[in-house]
Amino acid sequence: MIAIPAIDLINNEVVRLFRGDYGQQTIYPRNAAAYASEIASHGLKHLHLVDLSGAKAGRLIHQELMREIVSQTGLKVDFGGGIKTAEDVDRLLNSGANQVVIGSLCVNEPEKVVDWIKTFGSERFILALDTDGNKLKINGWQDDSGKTLEEIMRYFSSFKGLTILTTDIQKDGTGSGPNVALYERLVYQFPDQLWIASGGVESLSDLEELRKAGCYACVIGKALLDGKITLSELKQFNDAGL
Repeated sequence: MIAIPAIDLINNEVVRLFRGDYGQQTIYPRNAAAYASEIASHGLKHLHLVDLSGAKAGRLIHQELMREIVSQTGLKVDFGGGIKTAEDVDRLLNSGANQVVIGSLCVNEPEKVVDWIKTFGSERFILALDTDGNKLKINGWQDDSGKTLEEIMRYFSSFKGLTILTTDIQKDGTGSGPNVALYERLVYQFPDQLWIASGGVESLSDLEELRKAGCYACVIGKALLDGKITLSELKQFNDAGL
């Protein structure tokens, strides 16, 4: 399992939300590009970059910052937030994104996303199917879709090796530990996909539990920013799994 540092952005600032609530955000006095360089300097290879401003506005906002990070660090950056068109996907890939994260459109217009996967290749996408424990949330977690993850997976389960990130929103930003049972269930139900866990991780033992659950990767944001896990420890964890 790969442990992947995350940077969430609102108005060029590094933030973390509590359970996806834009009204409960912590702003960290970190420069995003400098933090990304620090991540790369510890030998980590991947970065999960979330444009929360773009997710809320429904358009790309932090694309140029992503381009700067990729050019300065060489990190394999996956980028999500505000992606609405095939032109957005093409623009991000040409700007250096390793993978493009698609969230709300997977729920609202799954057929369109299927067409994109066929056009650009499944390896260029991460699908973000984020749940409140019952239904999938969309539009930067602001709205309830009324649909379950299993309903939406009917469109995508035929793509073997497709990467899917599922955040348990009730855990995100809480530091209360991940919902390991959720990921065990998803890995069991859909073994042909690569599952990324997100939400609640606060210790190396949490990462070990997710590795045992069969996750392909795990995204870590708040625990790193708060110093509960160090970048050096994250590198050692990844190396131990090779």
